[in-house]
Amino acid sequence: MRKNLFISLILTGIFCQSVFAQYFTLRVGGGYAWPGITATQGVMGPKVDPLSPDKDGLLPMSNMNDSIPSIQSVYGSYGKGMNLSLGFGYMINPYIGVELGVAYLKSAKITCDQTRQLSIQTGFGVPPSFSTVPYYMNAHITTSAFGVSLMPSVILKGAKPGWKIYPYGHVGISMPIFGGLEHDITIDVDPNVFTEQPLLASSIYGSPYFLGKQTKVKLKTEGTVSIGVNGGMGIAYNPIPLISIMAEVNGQYLVTRAKSSKITQWDSEKADGTFESRLADRGVYRTQFNYVDKLTNTSNNEDYNSTTDKTKPKDDIRPAGPFSNLGFNVAVCFNLSKEILKPFKEKKKKG
Repeated sequence: MRKNLFISLILTGIFCQSVFAQYFTLRVGGGYAWPGITATQGVMGPKVDPLSPDKDGLLPMSNMNDSIPSIQSVYGSYGKGMNLSLGFGYMINPYIGVELGVAYLKSAKITCDQTRQLSIQTGFGVPPSFSTVPYYMNAHITTSAFGVSLMPSVILKGAKPGWKIYPYGHVGISMPIFGGLEHDITIDVDPNVFTEQPLLASSIYGSPYFLGKQTKVKLKTEGTVSIGVNGGMGIAYNPIPLISIMAEVNGQYLVTRAKSSKITQWDSEKADGTFESRLADRGVYRTQFNYVDKLTNTSNNEDYNSTTDKTKPKDDIRPAGPFSNLGFNVAVCFNLSKEILKPFKEKKKKG
């Protein structure tokens, strides 16, 4: 009997501690992140190549210069940049809780520059022709990302009831639900081409090049279902039971998979200095891209299918976008329960 009574008292104590520890949390925070300790992930960018101007798509970004010649791969992560987060959670007991977070990311810009020699492709299988005096075009490519992710997490707190300063940690998954990549390309052609080689200038303004003195291009990429993991460790300070101030270091491993891309702007500068849209001239096949995991002889890609339909988007191998990062965040968390809010209600009644 005494033994059972003793066990009952212990269980009652644990239950009461859990009941009083149960509360909701509302967290608002923000911070900044970098690609990580080492930048080893390649970034995809629009293809810019006068040797095959009719074969559009995304390729690993690189700095190139045909006049030297030289090439250098570009590494980075779209996870670099400023982020804002909002989380709604529930502490099951003083040490364990769950949270559903929503995070917004606006990535820093990733850039590369390519200097390519102008050439004329006269036909399939025919070597490209170059002018006696080499002329070049310079392409400046900028890419960045924006998006919203759901981040369900498990929260672990190393605090006994009543502690004002304590360590905590969290681990969860990252699920992008909205956003995409944006690429901006500015292509400048050597101005001497238009005075010294009018035939060449006329050729690159037409199909398949569509290049003017300057050409402004925008390309947008949407993602498909992707899942990553995230976690963090930090210190929390409770000046009062209602509010927690938190600071942490965190990290994420996430690689997104592309669903489709679309060129939304292709404006070429004419001889008189005005710009003309060439989107309609390029057609659907050279403006819209549908990404797949495998290309076959039935894919809408002329490299694999001789009966390609140019009125439909081009099928291409699915690229990926790196979003892994390491960063820091600060946040304010509101702890909400009847027990926590009770003193404030009583004070309000007395006032």
